[in-house]
Amino acid sequence: MGDKQKILVCGDVEGRFTTLFSRVESINKKSGPFDFLLCVGNFFGRNNDDWASCKNGDIRVPVPTYVLGPNDPRHLCYYPDIDGCELCPNVNYLGKRGLYRGSSGLKMAYVSGIDGPGSGSRHANSSGSSSDQPEHLFSEADVTAVRDACVRSSSGAFRGIDLLLTSQWPHGVLTGINSQQVTNEPRGSKLVSWLANQIKPRYHFCAIDGIHFERPPYRNHLSEDGDGLESMGGHATRFIALAGVGNSKKKKWLYAFSVTPLEKMPPSELSQRTTDETPCPYPKHSLLPSAAVSSEQPTQFFFDMNPGRRKKRPGPNKGPDEGHEKKRQLVGNQELCWFCLASPQVEKHLVISIGTEAYLALAKGGLVPDHVLILPVAHHQSASALPESVRKEIKQFKTALQKFFAKRLKVPVFFERNFKTSHLQIQVVPTPASKGPELKEAFEECAQKQGIQLDELPVHAELEQIAPPGTPYFHVELPSGDKLFHRARRNFPLQFGREVMASKTILNLPGRADWRDCSSNHEEEAALAKDFRTAFQPFDFTL
Repeated sequence: MGDKQKILVCGDVEGRFTTLFSRVESINKKSGPFDFLLCVGNFFGRNNDDWASCKNGDIRVPVPTYVLGPNDPRHLCYYPDIDGCELCPNVNYLGKRGLYRGSSGLKMAYVSGIDGPGSGSRHANSSGSSSDQPEHLFSEADVTAVRDACVRSSSGAFRGIDLLLTSQWPHGVLTGINSQQVTNEPRGSKLVSWLANQIKPRYHFCAIDGIHFERPPYRNHLSEDGDGLESMGGHATRFIALAGVGNSKKKKWLYAFSVTPLEKMPPSELSQRTTDETPCPYPKHSLLPSAAVSSEQPTQFFFDMNPGRRKKRPGPNKGPDEGHEKKRQLVGNQELCWFCLASPQVEKHLVISIGTEAYLALAKGGLVPDHVLILPVAHHQSASALPESVRKEIKQFKTALQKFFAKRLKVPVFFERNFKTSHLQIQVVPTPASKGPELKEAFEECAQKQGIQLDELPVHAELEQIAPPGTPYFHVELPSGDKLFHRARRNFPLQFGREVMASKTILNLPGRADWRDCSSNHEEEAALAKDFRTAFQPFDFTL
């Protein structure tokens, strides 16, 4: 995938799925291919009869699609997990708020819903708090967490991000211009305008007011911390509001554009001016409505970065107790994550090798003594949504392990389960080289017995193309070069990869299929890790 991204953005879908996806398919054939479609505003509406056809595949979703969350409490039932999930094949809900980082370097911040109590907009009410507020609302804590994540995502000084997606308009965005398109400015959110002022998106998209409006680009305020753009005046933001899909007044509801990620652009190109440019409509030193200072810890996780204690929602046809599983906690705070290397929770006696972006550790409760894990140092959920630098170093670890095991007449199997997990773990299980030719058949047979559809990926297919962010999946790379993929559903067996490797056909260790049955004490684990570390040293590229 090249640096430049071709993107489609639409306004409120309101349940008009046939209209949306037929139009997208047409424009994708004519002007594509597009990398993805982004939907701001209300994805569901009063009439969602076509949704069943999307879920069963009768309505084809031609482009990977990402949607914001509900703005209406009546639509919460359509979002099984308020923290982000797959809604139907090729349609993914991003989450309540967060920062998406694409493999190309694209950075996209998003805030779902409408603002909650105390924000000063028409949607505010007089009761509730940010921790207990309804799940279709956002708070000061939400926008502050997004700001923190954006700032921390930069390896150097923060310059801004590429895209900001909100359903709600920002307050005061028409300041400084005479607009003929908008006669009555929507009473937008002060939280949204504060966030836009802080993170400096190059594009800001919103909807929910039925208006198509493209504001002249505005020049962001100078940064006061010497971010390298001060002498050139910063960069410009394009604010674009889109009307509802298929609206009767023929207002524009679909926007197509190409963008090179900001981090790939030199400052001189980024700061170029346009003839219709205006000053920033937001005050330079704007404060949050309460002037509160957030105490939240910033994070690198790109879905809901501090999900708190929200619960999964029952489906639209389920009672209040159905589908109400114990919530999967997506840990955004690295201090609480078991696998973020900076976390005190990490069992450091298991660590074997540490690179710049990834590290190698002995698996706890390993299937065999040399069962290891490849993990990113920072918090990333899946291999399908990694920065290029992390992806490259993980590949280096895979190559080193292949050479290491080859000396021992073994071949490694790499598999990942991005389902009910929060931090990427690539399991590396070695098997005798003589078993290599039997592995593919073993996985396929086990999948068939359990009713799992395991697809073989094309040779040159990239995982991020098959499994966009938010997609739950199981993925295995075999020594033969074959790659098998399954889009995980609700009842996917969590130990599937281990079960195949432990089967009689491969390792013949059926009693070790569950890691909890393979526990060792601290001293035994430390000794195994030390032995592996010593043996691996000639192949360790980090030394």
